[in-house]
Amino acid sequence: MLEKVDQTRIDTLCSGGIEWFFNPPAGSHFGGVWERMIRTTRKILYSLMKEQPRTVDDDQLNTVFCEAENILNSRPLTTTSPDPDDLTPLTPNMLMNPQAKWLASPGVFEQKDIYARKRWRQAQYLVDVFWSRWRREYIVTLQQRAKWQRQRRNVQVGDIVLIVDKSVPRNSWLMGLVESTSKDKKGNVRSCQVRTKTSMLERPVAKLCILVES
Repeated sequence: MLEKVDQTRIDTLCSGGIEWFFNPPAGSHFGGVWERMIRTTRKILYSLMKEQPRTVDDDQLNTVFCEAENILNSRPLTTTSPDPDDLTPLTPNMLMNPQAKWLASPGVFEQKDIYARKRWRQAQYLVDVFWSRWRREYIVTLQQRAKWQRQRRNVQVGDIVLIVDKSVPRNSWLMGLVESTSKDKKGNVRSCQVRTKTSMLERPVAKLCILVES
């Protein structure tokens, strides 16, 4: 009965112009992109919990998992409109819950919070550590590291880029529009002038990840 209902729902959706492709059961290797993110998340959470001097109870663990889920689903995918001046990123959270709002970190947490009497502070510190480690490993997957023997596409004017910045608060992603580029003698772009919502920044290409090409 369940299979019949699901097939009816699929046929209804397909008739509306949507074509669905499903991975076969037990075929996790079919979903390379998201399965790789699951592996990275699992590895970070495992090492993070293993290093804790104090035992994490069920409520703390549930808080950390929910915050980690929010961080993963807040990553920018692309822009929300074709307007180059609109630098609002489209995130998975917007697709799953359009009414959701961005929530800033509730405070500043330090390593000593691991031993705090308030378990909430310990959980928030763990989330901050997860954010910094996952962001570092996730951004690497967005950056193309070419060998000197192979020529890759340079960053160009009009590209929408994600700016790597360790000082931004938790779950914050700074996007910008490339206004100008600086090249070396070989014609390779080394730095860019990037316009964000609030300012104009100059950053090396190593600190930029292309989200949408011009």
